[in-house]
Amino acid sequence: MGFSASTYAMISAATAVIGAGVSAVSSMQQGKSAQNLANHNAQIARNDAIAARQKAQFDATAQKRKARLFAGTQRASMAGTGGDPRDMDDVLNMSAEQAELEYLAILYGGEMGYRAGQQKATLASFEGSVAKQRATGQAASSLLTGASSAAGMGAKYNFGSTTTSVPPLAGTMSSSLIKT
Repeated sequence: MGFSASTYAMISAATAVIGAGVSAVSSMQQGKSAQNLANHNAQIARNDAIAARQKAQFDATAQKRKARLFAGTQRASMAGTGGDPRDMDDVLNMSAEQAELEYLAILYGGEMGYRAGQQKATLASFEGSVAKQRATGQAASSLLTGASSAAGMGAKYNFGSTTTSVPPLAGTMSSSLIKT
């Protein structure tokens, strides 16, 4: 005994709906995974930003220490020549100014690294949100496609049609009892 064409159509419609549901769930899971990955990347970028700032502060402090040592070496060297240290103030001042510029440049570089890391974090978070929204749209599209396919099959094969006539059972009710 085989199935009728309408039975095959009903099975096909049910399969389309189930397939759409599976596809929708898969899309949502992919979107959530993409968002989780993006959030992870954003956290890494934030950590990198903080590390860049901290390294710059460390390097700037080390540079200041070197500059103080160098200034002491310069003074000792100048004193060793027997000249008047006041005559060499221009050289000492120029060295101090250069050291301060290097210190500020290191801090600036660290701040730029921090800002770049924060921007990467923001971008990664945004990409995660977009991936989740795109997956939600794909899930909705899958559900609508499956529903449309099932509805098309239903219309073609009259699923749920109320126009199907069923003959009354013999002897159960007299037509004279039914008044319209």
